[in-house]
Amino acid sequence: MGTVAATYTLMPEDTDFDFDSLLTELPGIVSVKIKVAKADILPMAFGLRKLEAVFVMEDAEGLIDKLEETLRAIPGIQNVVTEQITLL
Repeated sequence: MGTVAATYTLMPEDTDFDFDSLLTELPGIVSVKIKVAKADILPMAFGLRKLEAVFVMEDAEGLIDKLEETLRAIPGIQNVVTEQITLL
C-alpha cells in the first residue's frame, strides 16, 4: 500500500474566521491515520483569506472520503476544494 498526499483549499464563510485557531486544532480534527504535512493561510480578495493544507495518509480505502467529510464539517468553513491528490 502506498502513501497519498492530498491538497485542499478551505474557504471561510466570512472575513472574521479564526484561521490561527484552526491551524492549532487541525491535527486533532483529522483522523489519527492522517497527518497535516503543511498548512498555509493565503490572502484572496477583499480581506478574505483561505487555508491551503496538505495531508499525508496511507492509500487506504475510504480515508480520502473521511478526510473530506471532516473538513466540510468544520464550523465556519463554507467550501472545501480538492486541489490535488497524488501518490508519493
